Amino acid sequence: MSTIWIASYPKSGNTWLRFMLYAAIYGPPKHSADVSAKIQDIHRKMPTDLDPEGPTYIKTHYELTDQHPKLNDTRKAIHIIRNPRDVLLSTLNYRKLADDGSLPVTTKVMAKSFIKFGGDPAFAQNGFGTWASNARSWRTTTRFPVLQLRYEELKADPKAQLIKLLDFLEFSRTDSEIEQALSASSFDSMRAMEIREKQADPSNNLNKNLFVGTKNATRKGVYFMNKGKSNQSLDTITPGLDAQFTAAFKDDLQEFGYESA
Repeated sequence: MSTIWIASYPKSGNTWLRFMLYAAIYGPPKHSADVSAKIQDIHRKMPTDLDPEGPTYIKTHYELTDQHPKLNDTRKAIHIIRNPRDVLLSTLNYRKLADDGSLPVTTKVMAKSFIKFGGDPAFAQNGFGTWASNARSWRTTTRFPVLQLRYEELKADPKAQLIKLLDFLEFSRTDSEIEQALSASSFDSMRAMEIREKQADPSNNLNKNLFVGTKNATRKGVYFMNKGKSNQSLDTITPGLDAQFTAAFKDDLQEFGYESA
């Protein structure tokens, strides 16, 4: 068994985790395509030149069910969870990245839809489940070992979380190598790489870089590497939205260790 999943509900820090892991194992990436090649994405075309002997690291947003790909080949998984308030806001930013001006619904409508369905309805259609069902499927499984990470803890103390991650994967790295990996995967480093790559390929027609969106979106101040903030308020979208969110997600927030108010 060789597959190791980097699992999460969308917009929960999966890209950040992939960069951090890549930098710790292989050294600082020169391009985001380097990360995509070594820590692949099950939702994009997979390369055929995989290392037959080493572990295969693959990103997944799928809910863990009997239909998940490569289950019989799975060795371990890493699951990262993020406060669904911040996931909602990051999802709205993600929608703006791909907006060509024809987006039929407003930010307010999309936010209320997320609250009503327990996640983005489009994500559910893709097999990702709701925010809670996705997290529950990965964090309660006994199929294989799962390292449980929290976005907020990764942000508060990335070094401690990276050491935990490397221990789980049985890698030994020096303190200097860990610091180098953290620098290469910092928000500022990743944002700078996104800007460079979108300047080099403004329309992202090559579909090689890992950062969704075009140079035109960055000109409007919309980035894939957006803010990375935690515990944000939804009332900035429309007054009263935080209260609606709390009422809808109360049980899920408590189940996964987030404040319900």
